[in-house]
Amino acid sequence: MHIVIVTTELAAINHSSGGLASFSANLARIFKKNGHTVSIILATTKKENIIFDKDIDLYEIFVEKSLWDKFERIAGIGASITNEEKDEIRRFFMNLYKSWRVRKVIDKIEKKKRIDIVHFCNLGALSLFADKRIPYVVRISGFLNMCNGGANQLNGNISFEDNKLSVRHRLEYFALKRAKHVISPSYFLAEIAKKNLRIRPVVIESPFVLNRADWDYSVYDALLREKRYIIHYGSLKYLKGTHIVAQMAHTILDAHSDILIVLAGADSEMFDEEGGKIKAHEFVKKAAKEHSNRVLYVGCLVREQLYPLIQNAQVCLLPSRIENLSNACIEAMAMGRIVIGTNKASFEQLIDDGVSGYLCERDNPLSYLQAVDRALNMCEEEKQMMSEKAVERIKKLAPDVVYKKYLKYYQKVIRNWNRK
Repeated sequence: MHIVIVTTELAAINHSSGGLASFSANLARIFKKNGHTVSIILATTKKENIIFDKDIDLYEIFVEKSLWDKFERIAGIGASITNEEKDEIRRFFMNLYKSWRVRKVIDKIEKKKRIDIVHFCNLGALSLFADKRIPYVVRISGFLNMCNGGANQLNGNISFEDNKLSVRHRLEYFALKRAKHVISPSYFLAEIAKKNLRIRPVVIESPFVLNRADWDYSVYDALLREKRYIIHYGSLKYLKGTHIVAQMAHTILDAHSDILIVLAGADSEMFDEEGGKIKAHEFVKKAAKEHSNRVLYVGCLVREQLYPLIQNAQVCLLPSRIENLSNACIEAMAMGRIVIGTNKASFEQLIDDGVSGYLCERDNPLSYLQAVDRALNMCEEEKQMMSEKAVERIKKLAPDVVYKKYLKYYQKVIRNWNRK
């Protein structure tokens, strides 16, 4: 089988990345390992200079500076347009352009070697100009009107219907709705799609590969070896619940004098109690008051540097408002760590509350504080039992297990496709 994976993110060595990036890399390698031909189309706003596996063809698409400037000028036409509207219009044109470029690259690949199936992510509407003669599927990575809307605001609402659709969002959801075959990694996102877009995705969980061979212990050795700490990692912003970490910080540090709070990830702007803008890690330090010296921000680490920090944490604190199937949660559970996540935000698909981790009420710091207290006061036997249950759950995401599910689904799509 020749599979083409079209994505906006791709995990590579020494390149920090999120869940979609990891999924795209894992899927490509799994199918290549099983004897298939794999090509990847990486569509980004700016050139990434990704170095990936030599036996997998990588095609990079990005918006050239001259076109970026042109889209900027076009988006600014109109006397009463706001900066937010201008940004959304510019992104709309960029997505149209990248989708068109994706189609051209697919045509080029098809001429070299017949494509059996194309796997698109839903972000960026990259399947908009998909060649209907070639079987294709679209995988849901998230709904950006929610993630970049209410879920990433101080007092935002996360429901789909309460977050307005910009022209960019409408383009993405139009492309998603016209796809015959849609995949969701989580039941949570599948229900949102079913209710709001009237499509019925098939749920296939994502593969996970934990490679311990290339870990980089330099940051851990320099800052955290032999120390007890809680880690909050990923992007530091409202969407990921960093405001909840801030609200908890003083209470946790006051009650547990031997504990540090470690923050790792891209640092976004938040609002302090006076309404002023402040960097996320500084917001947590400020909230910790006299214990601010025990809040440690290690920056945005590549995965090889981050993994040792996760492996040795007492607790992985992930109070996200909404997730797909949280890669951060999967990573921690695979290492047998105690994860505290949000109920009804997709964590419940991975965590059996009180058995393989803890689930808490969204945006409720007291709920998380209670879970942190339980986790830090567990005896060694209880920790070991929870650790084993966490690892056992993630074994269901083993590459060989997930590969068979994806292969079966792809084959079904190809078999039923009217390829003229």
